[in-house]
Amino acid sequence: MGIDRESKDTLQKWEATKEGLRAELVDTRRLTHGTFPDGDFVELEPTVWCPAAVWKRLRYHERQWLRVEAAAMTSTSAVLAGRSAARKLGMWVISSGDELVEVALPSRSISQSRARSGDYTFHCSRLRADDALVYEGHSVTTPIRTFIDIARYHGFIEGLIAADYLLRRGKDPAEIAQEIRRMGRAKGIAMARECLAHAIPNSDSAYESLARGLLIQAGIGPVVAQAKIEHYFADLLVDGWLIIEIDGAVKYEGEDAAEVWNAEFKRQKRIGNKGYVFLRFDPKTLREHPDQFIAEVRATLAGAGLLSARMG
Repeated sequence: MGIDRESKDTLQKWEATKEGLRAELVDTRRLTHGTFPDGDFVELEPTVWCPAAVWKRLRYHERQWLRVEAAAMTSTSAVLAGRSAARKLGMWVISSGDELVEVALPSRSISQSRARSGDYTFHCSRLRADDALVYEGHSVTTPIRTFIDIARYHGFIEGLIAADYLLRRGKDPAEIAQEIRRMGRAKGIAMARECLAHAIPNSDSAYESLARGLLIQAGIGPVVAQAKIEHYFADLLVDGWLIIEIDGAVKYEGEDAAEVWNAEFKRQKRIGNKGYVFLRFDPKTLREHPDQFIAEVRATLAGAGLLSARMG
């Protein structure tokens, strides 16, 4: 599957956002006493700052991108890896825990100041020449190696999200599998294989991948992504009758919010009249309360089973 028009628009907006964020950074190495700015700043690196007022209004993923960008600006031999490489490359990332800046080092020679900061995770591993590339002027692991490392270091859910992203962007599963084989018996490599086995090319967002991953991990299924019902598509279809929809706040904002809500109501009513049951979740619930999400899905499935038994 290629990149659809909506995805292209999203990518273009993100590129513009990045340029704006870069322009806000203050690289103190380039300043003199007379050009030093006034005001409050957030220190991303000892020599790279962000105005506090700008930092305050940024969303989580924008802050994480800025942290990665600042680290890349002040690195020489380190290569951005894992989640940080994904942030830099624009891949889907939903962290299940504290998100530190991740770098791969060719040796165990670690910057003591960065180690003391507590803001970094260091992966001491020798990368092959084709495991890394230069992107926007900085060294970063390739998209495939980035996925593999995310799966190895952060587990099934995050690895599946990254793998779904690669397949949606047209990466060949065979090419990914070959790169996994080339890693040999590297620690955690089995998890990368498992993530690839469950990855699909038609996940519509990182949060749909997150929800699907949580269901797979909980042993709930079968799960079909972007299931077609008449001329509509459901985010996730579980057991052939339970539809799970992931609602993003952006979808229901703007001047056409009322029209979007009305269209969604008509869509759900038409599909629901055919016997399908809907559960709707917001990204925050999936991210912060995954156990609640699974419990509600299990309860709905169990309730249908009890009703069927009584009717039988």
